[in-house]
Amino acid sequence: MHKLKKSKFLIIIPSYNEFYNLKKFVKKVKKIAPVCILDDCSNDQTAQWLKKNKINYIRNKKNLGYEKNLINGIKKLKKYCDYLVTFDGDGQHKYSDLLKIMKIKKNYDIIICNRIKKNRLMEILISFIFKLLYGLKDPLSGFKVYKTNILKNHILKKVENLFLIDLLFGLLKKKKSINFPINTNKRLGNPKVGNTINVNLKELRILFKIIYFKFTRN
Repeated sequence: MHKLKKSKFLIIIPSYNEFYNLKKFVKKVKKIAPVCILDDCSNDQTAQWLKKNKINYIRNKKNLGYEKNLINGIKKLKKYCDYLVTFDGDGQHKYSDLLKIMKIKKNYDIIICNRIKKNRLMEILISFIFKLLYGLKDPLSGFKVYKTNILKNHILKKVENLFLIDLLFGLLKKKKSINFPINTNKRLGNPKVGNTINVNLKELRILFKIIYFKFTRN
């Protein structure tokens, strides 16, 4: 990783074998704010391309998985910015939405970018239940903005492998949060979150946890 300087924003992009997607949008995104790629031990051309183009990155020594990769990056990088933006590496999120987000960040601790079109039926149900119980949609969106002074280490330690839903539980109480609706592009390549059965089981666990948290920790 090149030496990062403190900035207002830092955009972190978790990536595993996303070389073809990254090279399409990362250079453009860098024009908005500093970027750091969280390379989860990719075995494609990602590392070589990042070095060649002098793009900041953290490369894991072994594959950690989506959640641990993101949490590892947040822990290491939150000191370099006032606002940390998580932006998926699969090409689904739009540059134009990133520009819009920068204009509304100052009044909120958390911004969840609500995907108008979800990938799976279970995501629609989770979004509906989360809105009903907590007033916010699409907690599984990978496109979020966090004010870094709320990202305390004791909260980050409690995050499980459930698409960072536990992180929201640790942050939402008494924090000013908002949804921002976004459209998404169609991703290229295979999804990196696992096969359909495993993902549905994981999201079913998330749904139960959302309900359990609401009625046991009020």
